[in-house]
Amino acid sequence: MSTPIIGNPVGFFHDPLETTLPLMAELGYDQIEICHSQIPEYKTPKLREQFHEFVRSLGMQLVGSNVPNSDYFQTLNDPEDVKVALAGIQGDLDIAVDLGVQYLITFEGRIPAGAGEQQLFGRILDDTVELLQRASQYAKEREIDLLIEVHPFTLGINVEFAVQLCDRVNMENFGIAYDPCHFGVGLPDGYIDAIGTLSHRIKHVHFSDSDKKSSEVHFPPGRGCLDMEGIVRALQNIHFSGCWMLDLFLYPLPIWGSKEGIPYMREMLASLNEGD
Repeated sequence: MSTPIIGNPVGFFHDPLETTLPLMAELGYDQIEICHSQIPEYKTPKLREQFHEFVRSLGMQLVGSNVPNSDYFQTLNDPEDVKVALAGIQGDLDIAVDLGVQYLITFEGRIPAGAGEQQLFGRILDDTVELLQRASQYAKEREIDLLIEVHPFTLGINVEFAVQLCDRVNMENFGIAYDPCHFGVGLPDGYIDAIGTLSHRIKHVHFSDSDKKSSEVHFPPGRGCLDMEGIVRALQNIHFSGCWMLDLFLYPLPIWGSKEGIPYMREMLASLNEGD
């Protein structure tokens, strides 16, 4: 059985979902991850349930939702920030339940201005662990995975911080969404080594290329300057078996990118499966 390829319509930023999602089905996406910022008009559980039904009617499955860089969670400066961020993540987990998805992606917070090593691995790490452990427990009770998507400007781009965070949260439904674009910008010489260090803590991949300069512009594989084969080998070496998404966020040619990226991923995933 082939590995499903997930897409997120946030990359198709010009058209409404009712137009974009049928197009994504035609392009060959199997599953959908949705950003909560794309569905503000789905204000009730019944409407969210019908959105899930609409995706299914197109021959795809709605599997995940995504709320990185939310208004309620930026930097944990004090205990009150932990309370506000936790309430926000719990609210988004409730929306994820209504949508009938398997996972919710958030992030681990921005690096506080002027924070030194002692502060990062002291109070900030402690607060982040408390926040994400409590959020993961809330998610577990609702049978949802909670993932953090590391960005060049967030705490987890310090790979040792990400390792300690995951190990201290210590929940099976918690892990990292590895995005080569983000790691390629944040760690231009270490984005592949980071895979081996993070290892089993990686639960999800937002597959993308990068120019190593533009933090949020996700190029189709082969259209940037990352070593995509090296990334795939590193993921194979850690026996990665999680979800794969083709991430084209802010790439200005998402249809063309899909037509190139989906066949690339299908060939790559078929090769990986043959090697198992």
